Amino acid sequence: MDSRRDDEVATKRDLGLLKQELIERIDTNGTKIEANGEKIAANSRKIEATGKKIDVNRKMIKANGEKIARLITEVVKNHDAIDKTLTREEYKRDHNILLQGQDEMMVILLRLDQERVVTNPRLDRLEAGRN
Repeated sequence: MDSRRDDEVATKRDLGLLKQELIERIDTNGTKIEANGEKIAANSRKIEATGKKIDVNRKMIKANGEKIARLITEVVKNHDAIDKTLTREEYKRDHNILLQGQDEMMVILLRLDQERVVTNPRLDRLEAGRN
């Protein structure tokens, strides 16, 4: 209001001006409240969208956790299987032993074949002599 003193009597005009000023303030505050309401609604939508993303991410994390658990199981199984397999040196050693055994068998087979070559004609002569 103007520079009146507090102890002076207000006129209808003064009350009208005060009423108009209060209406303007209420209108301004109403506009601000509406703007804040729109911001709150927009933030609510963002929060809801983020919540949905979080739910999707939780599902993905759970699925990935299950996959990781399966992979860990496979790694443990593979580790056990690897522990049971031969090393390159063990393989070479065992392979050499196997080849050595085959060589020895071939020597025996060759001797048997040579003996057969010699023995069959002798047997033929012996059988011919009996007849």
